[in-house]
Amino acid sequence: MRARLGHLGKRLSPLYFIFALILVSALALGTYSYIKATQLADQSERSLAQSERSLADSNRLLGEQIRDRIDNFIIDSDRAMIDIVDLEHLTDFARRWTEIIRLSQPVEAALVLDERQELVKDGYVSKRRGAEYVEFRDLFQSKILPQLELAGLRLELHKHLHAVIDGRDYLFSYIKREQRKPGQPNRVFYVVLKINLDYLVQDFFREAFQPMRGRVLYAVVDNRNRVLFGERVPAPRELLYDEHFPTTLYLWRMQMAPPNAEQLAAEAQARRLEAHARRVSDSTLIALMVSTILGGIAFLLYAVAKERRANQLKSDFISNVSHELKTPLSLIRMFAELLALGKLKTPEKGKEYAEIITREAERLSRLIDNVLDFARMERGKAAYDFKPGDLSEVVARSVDVYRYRLEREGVRLRTEIAEALPETLLDENAMTLVLLNLLDNAVKYGATPDGEGAKPAGGEIVVGLKEEAGGLRLTVRDHGPGIDRDEQKKIFDRFYRSRSARGKKNARGSGIGLSLVKHIAEAHGGRVTVDSAPGEGATFAVSIPLRSAPEPGREERAA
Repeated sequence: MRARLGHLGKRLSPLYFIFALILVSALALGTYSYIKATQLADQSERSLAQSERSLADSNRLLGEQIRDRIDNFIIDSDRAMIDIVDLEHLTDFARRWTEIIRLSQPVEAALVLDERQELVKDGYVSKRRGAEYVEFRDLFQSKILPQLELAGLRLELHKHLHAVIDGRDYLFSYIKREQRKPGQPNRVFYVVLKINLDYLVQDFFREAFQPMRGRVLYAVVDNRNRVLFGERVPAPRELLYDEHFPTTLYLWRMQMAPPNAEQLAAEAQARRLEAHARRVSDSTLIALMVSTILGGIAFLLYAVAKERRANQLKSDFISNVSHELKTPLSLIRMFAELLALGKLKTPEKGKEYAEIITREAERLSRLIDNVLDFARMERGKAAYDFKPGDLSEVVARSVDVYRYRLEREGVRLRTEIAEALPETLLDENAMTLVLLNLLDNAVKYGATPDGEGAKPAGGEIVVGLKEEAGGLRLTVRDHGPGIDRDEQKKIFDRFYRSRSARGKKNARGSGIGLSLVKHIAEAHGGRVTVDSAPGEGATFAVSIPLRSAPEPGREERAA
């Protein structure tokens, strides 16, 4: 339990708490900044909306005043005319009509109907004469009277009919009245007034809208959206007052807007776009800031984890290299002491001891070369001496050098080298190191059995070399346990050792051999690959292109 808590304490170092604190602070700062930016944008939009509402309210108040004035003028004129009508003196009413209409100029004609909705004698008077007089009377009786619905009309209920008949606008005012006389039955009659729309539009509208001229844009439009008075009002909906007349001219609408409505709308739209752009830019900047901080934290966490992993791998590397160096040194020292003390039973034993010392010295030298080459590669100072050479000869020499260890480990080696391979530019020492590392890897992990103290069970390693696709392909194939698919790219990383390799107790290594192979192959313009599956062995392939030495320049030829 203590060990587990100690391991957890190492993982949860103060650095992680600092990262968590930075993360929380960044999120809090981003949230606060976003809320503030949103509030400012909303405040700007509310201010703009309030300004538009103020203008709209001002227009509505002014429009309602003028609209009510027009309605009241028509109604008052109608009432004045209706109150004059008397059934007992209709003849006198018709005779004085010219004088009466001066009191109510909007009224163009008056019609008085009895309870059967028929014109009474002398009950039709009009400004019109001749054919127009008769034509309107016929039109009234055929098309207008049915629309008035006088039968259900209550006494003294004053109503208006605004209708379009035969393509023309008409306005009628009508009321149901009752005449009472002592000793006589009550008489019901209807008074219908025809309003002169031309007079309203041409005279009264001009007077009513006169105070508004220059202050606002205004127009009166009909139900077909034709302008009857004023000029077309080009204004956006939020700044346009557009309402029907409430009681009398209810088919017509009155429109009103500020004189600079289009400019105000354009400025308002620009402010909206600016507020929206500011909100988007602020949100983008805040998101970018938070993303940058989060990305920085993630990168730092990755860097810390990678550094810890690298330190762990370096520790393993030092441990493995120390063991690798200690083993041949111990053997050299032991057999050298035996030779020095003369503890030899036969001359053949002396020769065997000398061969062991030579073999372990070569092994030690090769290990040191690997470490030195890797150190130069890490510092970026690795240099190669490229010369035209025969890779098949390099492979043959390398196999001869390594053959003794193969025999000692009981591993069979078979070569499949194609004949008449072309020369190419290569560093023979580097390519020798490539093949020795691949053979060493195959012997350690592909041909030796697992289990401490066990003797080698033998096996076979196949080294192949052939020409293909404009290059040379060197392969080393073993019949070992194979490599998992997810580890096949990692095994070429420095210090990395596969899980199967880490599980072998007697198969120790530095973890830099395959990394050197990859670096040397890429330095030759090629690459290294592995083809393996668990339980089916592994095949490492190094492919390098065919390259010839550059021709000497004119100065070099002259020299």
